[in-house]
Amino acid sequence: MKNLLMLLALSLFISCSTNTVTEVKITNENEYPLSVTIKALNCRQTFSGIQPHTEFNGIFDWTSIEKADGEWIFLVKNENSGGVDSFSHGYFTNGELFNYADLTSKGSELKVRISE
Repeated sequence: MKNLLMLLALSLFISCSTNTVTEVKITNENEYPLSVTIKALNCRQTFSGIQPHTEFNGIFDWTSIEKADGEWIFLVKNENSGGVDSFSHGYFTNGELFNYADLTSKGSELKVRISE
């Protein structure tokens, strides 16, 4: 019985992820497909192929982020024309981001809500 409990505890420990991530929800309210690049200090990730009038869910991994102060940077690219709009939002300290980011793109506007 003791060995079984040790094996169970070990398997739970191994299966736990040590990555620090933000769950990202992107809503495209446009008539064209989008790509969204998220940057925070040295971490950068692109979510592409977000179709018109759809919602995309992804994970932004910031496990290797620098321990510095900064702000979120969002690059929204119209995949038809290639045009890119840049937006900055919020401020974080010591490389500590939040758990959730909800983005809604409509025309030349990007609504952003960052939450814990």
